Amino acid sequence: MKTLRRYLAGMLLWTTLLALAALVALFAFISLIDQLEEVGRGSYGVLQAVTYVLLTMPRLASELFPIAAMIGSMATLGILAQNSELAVIRTAGVSSAQLAALLARAALLLVVLAVINSELVAPFSEEKAQNLRSLSLTQQITLKSKYGFWARDGNSYINIRKILPGKRVEQIYIYEFDDNSRLRTSTRARQARYVQDRWLLENISQTIMDGESIQKRQLKQAAWESLLDPEMLNLIIIEPQYLTLVGLFGYIKYLHENAQDSRLYEQALWVKLVRPFSILAMIILAVPMVRVHMRSMPVGQRVFQGALAGVIFHILSQASGNMGMVYGIASAISVAAPTVVLAGVLLWLLRD
Repeated sequence: MKTLRRYLAGMLLWTTLLALAALVALFAFISLIDQLEEVGRGSYGVLQAVTYVLLTMPRLASELFPIAAMIGSMATLGILAQNSELAVIRTAGVSSAQLAALLARAALLLVVLAVINSELVAPFSEEKAQNLRSLSLTQQITLKSKYGFWARDGNSYINIRKILPGKRVEQIYIYEFDDNSRLRTSTRARQARYVQDRWLLENISQTIMDGESIQKRQLKQAAWESLLDPEMLNLIIIEPQYLTLVGLFGYIKYLHENAQDSRLYEQALWVKLVRPFSILAMIILAVPMVRVHMRSMPVGQRVFQGALAGVIFHILSQASGNMGMVYGIASAISVAAPTVVLAGVLLWLLRD
């Protein structure tokens, strides 16, 4: 059994990574075509488009891993069936449940690789990709540092520490200079919202330098006439599904403390927690789908079946999560439901 497990692990690793490489290359090519349409805006050129697509490939790999795992497991068992090896394995007394257990153990390395990519590689590269694209497409955002984003609006320089979804920003610093490059006004606002085509600053502390005198004032609310486009700020926001688990936990806690809606981030958190189990379930699903006596079926047809099953499961998972958001179902239930149902179906199919 140890030799068989190693044999299955080697074949499964090879076929899954090959399928993943093909899927990522296909989707990256489609993404590149979309990005080339943006070439010419700002300083966004062909080099920036290619770099952006390359940096998003780890994120694509994370999203496509369950489908690739399903294709890899179907191909692995398909090759074994075509070479009569699967028949020998079953004749030796290995039941479907035992074969599924062997396949699951062989898949652990793939799950570890998927988690490492999802938590260590993809978030970092995705942030770099989004920063590259946003800084190239617009001339307003000129610098991103550990102190937030810096932008220029006429004679004003703006520092935004935190950008939130829904056209909201927090911790805004505005430095306004005169024509002689002398600081005239320094403004700090706790937060700002984009309402009726203009920014509305809240909890404002302002310092005005007028010749030799300095005046300070506090304002609860004030309109801010700025050319800073909220849609442009949306380019900078990293989608919740691309954050790490630690980042999601921290941001959900922040939203709870500020009485804000955190469902979108909770859903992304549960997707990350459930994904390793989804990968295992998709790999095991190949066992009841590949029959010993179906030797005449080409491996390519089995790969197509695996891809189709993976895509259907992915669509059902997305639909379940979206329905949970619409109808107020707990994220843990709506996200985990497809995987739990699939696990139940597998237990029933592998009962012999």
